[in-house]
Amino acid sequence: MPAFEEEAVDLPIPKPSLEDIARSLQNQALSNQSVVPAAIVYGLSDLTAAELRTLERVWNPLPAVAKHRVLQALNEASEAMFELNFREIALRCLEDVSGLVRAAAIDLLWIDESAETMRALMRMVESDPDAAVRARALEQLGRFILLGEYGDVPADLAAQARLLVYEIHSDPAEPIEIRRRSLEALANSSHPKVNSLIETAYTDGNHELRIGAIYAMGRTCSSMWLAQLLDELESADGECVYEAIRACGQIQLKEATRRVGEFTQSDDQEIQMIAIWSLGEIGGRQAIEILSSLDENVTDDDTKAAIDEALDAAGFSLSLASLNLESDGD
Repeated sequence: MPAFEEEAVDLPIPKPSLEDIARSLQNQALSNQSVVPAAIVYGLSDLTAAELRTLERVWNPLPAVAKHRVLQALNEASEAMFELNFREIALRCLEDVSGLVRAAAIDLLWIDESAETMRALMRMVESDPDAAVRARALEQLGRFILLGEYGDVPADLAAQARLLVYEIHSDPAEPIEIRRRSLEALANSSHPKVNSLIETAYTDGNHELRIGAIYAMGRTCSSMWLAQLLDELESADGECVYEAIRACGQIQLKEATRRVGEFTQSDDQEIQMIAIWSLGEIGGRQAIEILSSLDENVTDDDTKAAIDEALDAAGFSLSLASLNLESDGD
């Protein structure tokens, strides 16, 4: 993934002029370097509509690969520094001719919760010509559907989104990847048919739909999937195992603590890291014991950081449970 220039993390710095931004963009297009200069990162943050129109004269002719490289670096920067705001450039790039660029723009809107962005994602889900872009839009639309459950987006818009993804999933003519992602998105809602749709996808016989169903089980936060998830933890399929571990954490399945804990010893780093995270979500004394024991025997900094975060989460849930017990006793 492209990186943003190291000096970009040293706040504050003056916002570059439009001329400096344009010059840096042109140089980036001619360069094969993966590092994106600070002038671009800071310059494309908090753009006004007028500034964006000016920069479009330079941005629009850029090769798709250069735009993609910049957007990926902006995404990385936005995750490191929440004060950066790339909403204007991201919304503009949702209309780019390149599917690669449109997909990167969707990723860059990961923190945006506006109705405007939600409507844009719905349009892309329904009519974008690139299936990969539609799938990416469905992933982000699921986040908005969840916001709708909490009343954080207009109720009518949330209802439209639920109906849209339900109809897409129910259409056998849709590509399997699209049907999978639409089920995963719908699982963020209280739609009355969610559970039956998950069960159907799980037993369909298609591997892609089965993976999506396991993921969706976790999004429902319902323990009704206990038996299926415990079975999947014994699967020989790494994707099924990964999604089952994640789902156990999302549902906080105490019954899965021991088995999930065993995966913290996995040689597969992705499996190990999701197991650590899942134990933190499950919480409880057994999870804390497993994580504490693991912490004593690892030296990798990333793993240690993940364990620390999981221990914090598990400790918080344990404290919360103790408070609830005390309240019940009163």
